[in-house]
Amino acid sequence: MVFLQEMIEPGPTGFLRMTVPLDSIRLLRQRLEEILTEQLPENGQQWLFSRVDRSSTSALLMAFVAAPRFTGKQPVSLSAERRQELAELRPEFRLLAWPLDRVTRLYLLLQLPLENREAFTQAVETLFDTAEMNELVALYASLPVLPYPEAWLFRASEAVRSNMGLVFEALALGNPYPSEQFPEPAWNQLVMKTIFNDKSVGSIVGLVERSNPTLARILVDFAHERWAAGRYVPARAWQMVVPFVNEAMLPDLQRLFTSDRAVDRQAAALLCNETNFEPARALGRQFPVEHAEQLRWENLDTQLA
Repeated sequence: MVFLQEMIEPGPTGFLRMTVPLDSIRLLRQRLEEILTEQLPENGQQWLFSRVDRSSTSALLMAFVAAPRFTGKQPVSLSAERRQELAELRPEFRLLAWPLDRVTRLYLLLQLPLENREAFTQAVETLFDTAEMNELVALYASLPVLPYPEAWLFRASEAVRSNMGLVFEALALGNPYPSEQFPEPAWNQLVMKTIFNDKSVGSIVGLVERSNPTLARILVDFAHERWAAGRYVPARAWQMVVPFVNEAMLPDLQRLFTSDRAVDRQAAALLCNETNFEPARALGRQFPVEHAEQLRWENLDTQLA
């Protein structure tokens, strides 16, 4: 089967803004129906498809709220073939480890009138207005595959400010929506909140692609504050600094190389090896790190010392 590719439009701040074609969304809806037919208990299937058959927006919204009572919360199981199908429909969007109630809620969202912008956005806004925490998690996790992505920017910015950790994580981690839609200030705020809250920086989609000099300066200043308080910055965060290393950062790199934490020394080695700033590359040669040729940024996420 041939899947439609995404339409890419230049965003206003120099990044690519993604819009998923409706035909791809319909194909995704079909794949979700197949997954749910395979994995929901029989009574859950009967309940779900009876709600869908009504073709009523109000029935779909009520079903969205009621879903966990009928579907359960078992993690969805996806074969390698299924994962590949979904990846071709929507790059960087993964259902792996989603509970069945969240998959069901996404399926119900995609049953709303996709072609009618006003009706679709109004229905989803109603859900946002009345949602409890797990419903918000489902809504934010679903943003990458909803039509009219620009319509959800305000809601997404609310999630960045949210004090509900699971809601923030649903938007910030493993979710391509922010990197594809956020203007630079909102993107920088999301990244720094992830770091400040000690979440997995490496789980941010687009971390390297959306790196920018302003964010690099903010991170370095934040590192100074953390160091003064006897704390540290997640090693993976330094990957964002690679394109923007300058003379002023050399003392910071030297501090990383002399850190008691092996993961800091490894981050410094990777940074100095990948930057084009020759003084930093020279500094890296002064502080050889064991097995430096085998180092990868993604491996730093799991190391604590």
